[in-house]
Amino acid sequence: MLVACGVAEREGKVLICKRPSGVPYAGCWEFPSDVLEAGDSLEDCLEKTFFERLSVGLGTVVPVGAFDSVCEKGCRIFTFRADFREEKPVLAGYDAAKWVSFNKLQKFRLFPDSVTIVKEIKKIF
Repeated sequence: MLVACGVAEREGKVLICKRPSGVPYAGCWEFPSDVLEAGDSLEDCLEKTFFERLSVGLGTVVPVGAFDSVCEKGCRIFTFRADFREEKPVLAGYDAAKWVSFNKLQKFRLFPDSVTIVKEIKKIF
């Protein structure tokens, strides 16, 4: 399984979203992400994720790296730095969204794969 994940940054803060009830790790915070569907590129998947789950269009997308999931064997997460212009996302797939300074992420109960991503991308922020 392949997953596209976007780390959006604005004014020194990153966007994290709260996983809804009824899904594994409900209530954990994560970077917006979704599973790649057949026929889509990673960039298409990321664009759909931001549009369908946050109602925002993507601007610049830059690959950051790929990581193996700690939650699901055989899952590879492709992470991108993603920008969008809208000030406030309209949620449709998450319970909440927050802009958080990178240094304060440890105060949130992060989805395990997001913890891995934070460790790997510290040098970027």
